[in-house]
Amino acid sequence: MGAYRYKVQKGGFGLFLGIAAEVTHLTDVPTPGAPVSNRVWLDASEVVNAFHGNRLVLNEREVAWLRAGLGQVAGDIERIETSAYILISVRALEIFEVNYAEEALAPAIAGWAAETFAFTPRNCTVSHDSTTGQFTLDWDE
Repeated sequence: MGAYRYKVQKGGFGLFLGIAAEVTHLTDVPTPGAPVSNRVWLDASEVVNAFHGNRLVLNEREVAWLRAGLGQVAGDIERIETSAYILISVRALEIFEVNYAEEALAPAIAGWAAETFAFTPRNCTVSHDSTTGQFTLDWDE
């Protein structure tokens, strides 16, 4: 299992999120999780809070952000891995509750995947609208 910490600090905002996940190579369709691409699957059903050790139940939007980030790099993973299926199981998150933004899940899992599978990370520029409080992720493709 590998861990990755995503950090961005800009004038007016900052994001921090740690993620730990593991890779399982399978010959049959994974039973846990859901497909992100033809061969890459995501399982976020057994996640713990890395700071407190208690179980986290991610909501649909949080899982969607994980899927979005993993979807950005699924092609890179499939080019490197030869297994019929690659299951990415998120096991722990380091969440600072005072400034948690679920949008950070996407670049965090993409960064974890780049480090774990040893490919060039995708650049993701984050901006923040201070009026609405919304974050925008711009992936260089």
